[in-house]
Amino acid sequence: MKIDAEKGEGIDLAKQYGVRGFPTIIFANDKGVEIDRIIGYRPPESFLKDLKRIYSGKNTLPAMLENFQQNPTKFNTLFKLAKKYESMNDPSSAKRMVNTILDAGTDSAGTAAFYTILYDARETKDPIPLIAYADKNPNSENSTIALGEAMWFVRRAGENPDLEADLYVRIVNGMKDPNPSRLNGFSWRMSELEKNMDLALEKIIWAIDQVTDEEQKYMFLDTKAELLWKMGRVDEAISEIEKCITYKPEDTYYNEQLEKFKKSLNS
Repeated sequence: MKIDAEKGEGIDLAKQYGVRGFPTIIFANDKGVEIDRIIGYRPPESFLKDLKRIYSGKNTLPAMLENFQQNPTKFNTLFKLAKKYESMNDPSSAKRMVNTILDAGTDSAGTAAFYTILYDARETKDPIPLIAYADKNPNSENSTIALGEAMWFVRRAGENPDLEADLYVRIVNGMKDPNPSRLNGFSWRMSELEKNMDLALEKIIWAIDQVTDEEQKYMFLDTKAELLWKMGRVDEAISEIEKCITYKPEDTYYNEQLEKFKKSLNS
């Protein structure tokens, strides 16, 4: 069933299943009880791999609950179940699993302790404890998660663009394996905030060089053009967006961008 989650019955279904972003694919049994979900776009190979996993019952919610019944205090079992509940937007169940880990005294790496901070922050929408955790544990893999969540809280509040930009820079600079799509998101956001634009330009140029999908490449070129325009380098911006138009001559958005850039030359 394909559902528009922003219209009619789709609104209630999105609330029922805790859908926070699109696309989200819910796998449920004949009683409507969720078994698993796939969030976001996946390339065909990755998508098929997940479909086969879910069809086989591996790492689905029922399988994890069965394992939980057999291993009620094992860290790996509890933590995987907490993450599964988290992905299904069921924070109370995720927090219950994390608290079980803490009660069992098996949190040797402090992972569960971090997730109590994370889940509490999600309830309060307060970025400060997450930033404090990242400051105190700069080498922890969880620091990137903490900064990412904190940045989104600040962004949604919309009251401190300087802090948002600073957090985003910390996230990008802390990436062990830079992702072209994530860097494109960073660069576009910096163009909107008009902050750290030299760094953003550096990152989007790298992303353009790395990306293999042609459609994405021109999306990234559009980001580069927008940055150049915001930096006052209008001729260069025009040159980049013209490449996009060569790729898709009839694309309304690309042509509107070109018109916007050209108009600014005369203003």
